[in-house]
Amino acid sequence: MKEQNTKIGTIISLDLLSVNAQLSKLGFDFIFIDLEHGNVSDACISAIILAKKEGCKIFIRISEINEANIKHALDLACDGIIAPRVECLSEIKTLIDYSYYPPEGKRSIGFSLANQYGLEFNEYVKNFRPLIFPQIESKKGLEIVNEIATFDGISGIFMGPYDLSSSLGVPGQFDSELYQNAYNSVRAICKKQQKAFGTFVSNPQSVAEEIKMGTELIALGVDTNLILNMYQQMLNTVKDL
Repeated sequence: MKEQNTKIGTIISLDLLSVNAQLSKLGFDFIFIDLEHGNVSDACISAIILAKKEGCKIFIRISEINEANIKHALDLACDGIIAPRVECLSEIKTLIDYSYYPPEGKRSIGFSLANQYGLEFNEYVKNFRPLIFPQIESKKGLEIVNEIATFDGISGIFMGPYDLSSSLGVPGQFDSELYQNAYNSVRAICKKQQKAFGTFVSNPQSVAEEIKMGTELIALGVDTNLILNMYQQMLNTVKDL
């Protein structure tokens, strides 16, 4: 059974409004919207957020760490930002500056879906606390992960298994000692700094392993891959008749 502190989510990268808006109703704890590699429209994101069940968090992985992307994602009313391939501490400062309102940060104020276009303006500005998850996806990121985890404005760290393994010279070899050492070192740092540790997995068996290790955030499956695999399975079944 899932541990109480483990949250299970999934990744969406396709602009399938009618389908994506139903995902939180299936019981996912979080929805990971990928704008780095995916193509999800503002209309689709808004539908997902407006239809989400209470307790389900919506994270947006921005395509690049800058003021415009951070501000736009948060104005769409997501709960937090996932930042790809963090490799320098100035990127963490940018994340915090433009995710928090003054005096903590520099986020600009405007009417948007996040504050119900002004209807809940005061409540949102006063109470909203963004969830910020830098991704460690390279050797450079590994070199500064300890410093990253010490920032108060950071909620946790999301691993990028494929990019990190590639950067280490062992692409997709997640059982390699080199990758495992890096992976476990980030987990240990998160635990020491009391920050959440998140990662991606492609199958339920891997979820079980991550739960045993105490992973707080597990993103299970990507829509594109899931759809194609299902089509392939159906076609293989028909061909075997």
